[in-house]
Amino acid sequence: PPAAIKAVVTPVITRQPMALPALGSFAPLAFPAIERARLANGIPVYLAQRSNIPVIRVSVTFDAGSAADPQDALGLQSLTMSLLDEGTTTRNSVQIAEAQERLGAQISSGGSLDRSSVGLFALTANLAPSLDLLADVVRNPAFDAKEVERLRNRQLAAIAAQLSQPQGIANTILPGKLYGTAHPYARPFSGLGTTATVAPLGRDAVVRFARDWLRPDSAAIFVVGDTTMAAIQPLLD
Repeated sequence: PPAAIKAVVTPVITRQPMALPALGSFAPLAFPAIERARLANGIPVYLAQRSNIPVIRVSVTFDAGSAADPQDALGLQSLTMSLLDEGTTTRNSVQIAEAQERLGAQISSGGSLDRSSVGLFALTANLAPSLDLLADVVRNPAFDAKEVERLRNRQLAAIAAQLSQPQGIANTILPGKLYGTAHPYARPFSGLGTTATVAPLGRDAVVRFARDWLRPDSAAIFVVGDTTMAAIQPLLD
């Protein structure tokens, strides 16, 4: 009955809100000092030492991103970076994966409009062999023709999937509207390129990109974690 409903609802409506707990204090953020050094081949190194956990992250970055792709080869940077850990001149992709598992390390590669990066997550105890593996991936990629074909087809499938979604379509069309067709940023934000530009890409194009852009004189190395500059610089050298 209405009277019974009113008797139940009224106390709920008129109940006073509970007082919120007081805010606690926040500890100040303490950023580590950045140490700087330069390797024998000129590559700058930046270290932020954090020793509370025995792990280290290393990022080897190059001053070239998808904006460096030729207009008729959009998606080349993305394809090149995805191939780095798919085999070197001494290890195939399975051996690289097994080495990472044995060391407790992870190697990843990718990029943005302006940078191409190869990253390493390593345990402090296994830093030296983990860096050896990273060096092999960065310096000695095999770019096997079969791997190039496999990952090119995967990239084409990703482009097709991107164009089946409103956000993907927007990210493909919007750059040209924002920057104009002649600007280096007037290309799909994903960096994947287009079907027309990726389909013809082969091993020669990938080798040229790596030769032209993944060079010591365009590189920088960033290190964060449980190490010192005195310990890691000789290993990087």
